[in-house]
Amino acid sequence: MRFKDFSSYEEGKAFKLVLDKKKVGSGQARGWMSSNGLWLKLKLIQADRSHPLFSLADAIIITASDASSFFGVDLETKEGKTTLEGLHILREQGELSDIQREEFLAMSLTEIQPFSHKTRQDWEVERGTIKRVATITEKGFCKITLSVDCERHNPQIYRKVTFLDGNVEYIRIAGFNGVELAGVYRTQCPTHLEVYVDNAYGVIE
Repeated sequence: MRFKDFSSYEEGKAFKLVLDKKKVGSGQARGWMSSNGLWLKLKLIQADRSHPLFSLADAIIITASDASSFFGVDLETKEGKTTLEGLHILREQGELSDIQREEFLAMSLTEIQPFSHKTRQDWEVERGTIKRVATITEKGFCKITLSVDCERHNPQIYRKVTFLDGNVEYIRIAGFNGVELAGVYRTQCPTHLEVYVDNAYGVIE
């Protein structure tokens, strides 16, 4: 989904996407097992070679102790099948509850906000609804004045080109960086007769 597809800027910023890594990192798994007592259970089983779950407990502990390793949970892979079979055995033997199994599998999921770094200006530019105001260039510089503080953003500068058929295009020629606090901003810019700057927040005088 694209940022511009959201009905509002706020909705896009808040959007959350769940990704499935198809694996649980060894450190993450070990921390989880330690917190719910499963690690101690497995260590006790590992200490008893006659225990029917010795081989399974040993393999889990070795994997969880290797910082570069992981537990695959993708049924399409050999690692995933092995992990899920191990979880099934632990559950059948009463060493793991259904809730704990689901908790473990859920650790392969990660939640991200892909548009959290975007600004209102980004949203309006992508949608083609960005407002622009006329400004001037002088001695190789463009100046704008913010009347109030606003979200930190990077308003771009354009020259207006009107073609013989009446069509108009705005061609980017420069841009400001880190505009946020009320005050005067200047940036180097080529000199043109008709120059415009993004005004997504309506605060440029």
